[in-house]
Amino acid sequence: MKLLIFEWAAGTFTYNDLVSSFDEKGISYRTVSYQFDDKNEDEFFEWRFSKVLDEDDYDAVFSVNYFPLVAKCCHSKGLKYISWSYDNPLDVPDIERTLGYAENHVFVFDRIQAEGYRKKGFSNVYHMPLAVNCKRLDAVKLTKQEQQLYSSDVSFVGKMYDSMFSQYLSLMDEYCRGYIDALVNTQSKIYGYWFVNEMLTDDLTARINRHFKELDPATEFVLPKEALSYAIGAQITRNDRLILLNLLAKRMKVNIYSWEKCDLLRNVNYMGSCNYYDQMPKVFKASSINLNITLKILQSGIPLRVMDILGSGGFLLSNFQPELAENFIDGQDVVMYESIEDAYDKTLYYIQHDDLRRQIAASGHKKISEQFSYEKQLSGIFEIAKL
Repeated sequence: MKLLIFEWAAGTFTYNDLVSSFDEKGISYRTVSYQFDDKNEDEFFEWRFSKVLDEDDYDAVFSVNYFPLVAKCCHSKGLKYISWSYDNPLDVPDIERTLGYAENHVFVFDRIQAEGYRKKGFSNVYHMPLAVNCKRLDAVKLTKQEQQLYSSDVSFVGKMYDSMFSQYLSLMDEYCRGYIDALVNTQSKIYGYWFVNEMLTDDLTARINRHFKELDPATEFVLPKEALSYAIGAQITRNDRLILLNLLAKRMKVNIYSWEKCDLLRNVNYMGSCNYYDQMPKVFKASSINLNITLKILQSGIPLRVMDILGSGGFLLSNFQPELAENFIDGQDVVMYESIEDAYDKTLYYIQHDDLRRQIAASGHKKISEQFSYEKQLSGIFEIAKL
């Protein structure tokens, strides 16, 4: 098999592990890197990438995450295009313009997202959970100095999601503001089911956009349902992260790893960002409890951060996710919570039970290494793509 890999020039988290698996499987590949200003329009890229496709006899093009311009080029050549995304939702404007190309084989890690696209008629979108390279992660060792540096009662790797929600809300009429506020308050109490999309009706979004136009007749801005749904999910996630982290920081040592520093977090140790391949596994190994608070709009899937925590042998405390519950036993492989109060209580309990924590972490690591390897997941992808 010979593949042409398209790599986003700014970097993708899973690229190194992906090509390492290709090397082990004896798959021949070439990598092309590029970064668009516009993911849908770039005449130079289309011209240059098409020429690259003509330079050899490739069986398929492969990319981490989905790129419409790559899909266009493969479509014009009648060449299979495989994408496997760790983003959810897929961060691609006007994705449905290219998604249905016959050459596409699009894999997403959230089953509900895949089902949603398939219900729309995109039969070439498939569910494939993410993978973890336990061989690489097991080889990561900490020095005494690193153990001291990264050690904490609780660590959290991620951002606070400062979205456009407040700006959108401030421009709505009183009825819509009240409706959206009630929607946020209700959805924030529900784990494992995202009902916001059902409640954002066409009539509601039309009313919101009419009011925008009344406020500024010259505006050309239109708020899509998808953008409002994402902003709501980001706001709920932000609230959950701020509340839980602030509560925990009053009782124990909490380390935060993020590109951004949030002034609303109190008493936490802001550690700056951590490198995905070198530092992050050490954080997970050295932390007593690794906290996962999933972006609320992610409906069922297991996010990459969870894979990395378990693959590093870390103890995981995560919000309930349907696919996490299907594949791991709560209290045996991982620990899941169903509310902020539940997360707080379980953190206090497990921080006092070292042996139980280590036992659960070891069980989670064993299971993820057996069930979510790159070899296993890629074999499934290639089988579906008939390669």
